[in-house]
Formats: sequence, structure tokens, C-alpha cells
Amino acid sequence: MSGFVAGALPDLVGRTVLIAESNPLIALDLAATVDGWGGSVLLYHELAAPDRERVLQGVSAALINVTEDHDETIGLIEALQQHSVPIVLTTAWHEDRIADRFSGITVLEKPVSSAALAAWFATVQTPPQ
Repeated sequence: MSGFVAGALPDLVGRTVLIAESNPLIALDLAATVDGWGGSVLLYHELAAPDRERVLQGVSAALINVTEDHDETIGLIEALQQHSVPIVLTTAWHEDRIADRFSGITVLEKPVSSAALAAWFATVQTPPQ
């Protein structure tokens, strides 16, 4: 990704990052990375359904896991796009399997490195909320 300076870490202070990941260990790893960069973390699976729409309005960026059964993911992506939230999709599939379905959204293949996430954050504007 262009614009990324090796060794540069994103400054996420004042920003809230939504993590929607079905694997609890991966979710905790992503949360620790975001927290280490100063960001606040919201874990999607911990949000009560009635609170989700209200909470999405305060999200600065989203890391979303895409699986084969991604019906709920599509709704979440659409809601985030309505709020102009930058999104990165993570997947264990090859990127080309989902790139067409989610055109215009960055897709990172698992395992996702912190360097790849840092590069993505360097390319998007994530205003403090």
C-alpha cells in the first residue's frame, strides 16, 4: 500500500475501531493491536442488537471478518458505509473470492499482520469521534 512508511505506527488516539471477528483469539489480537496504537475498541459480538445502529455512528473505522456465511456481515458493511466509516475486510479466503462482492473495500488475507493493518490505517482518514 502506498503511503506507508516502514516503522510508522498509526495514531488512533480518540478513535473508536469496531472489530467484527468470529474467532475470539483473533478478535483479541486485533483489539490488542488497536489498543496499542491508542484506539478504543468495540467488539461487535458484544453489542446488543438494539444498540448496534446507535453505536455505529461513533465508529471511526471497522475491521470485519468475512466468512462463507456472510449475510449479517453484508448488513453491517452497508450500515457502516451509510456512515462513511472506513472498512477493511479480513478473510481466510483468497482475496479475489470476495473482492467483486465488496468492491472498493480493502481486503486483507489472514493471518493479518500488524504491518498490514498499519499500512491500511495510513491510507484512510479516521477522524476522532
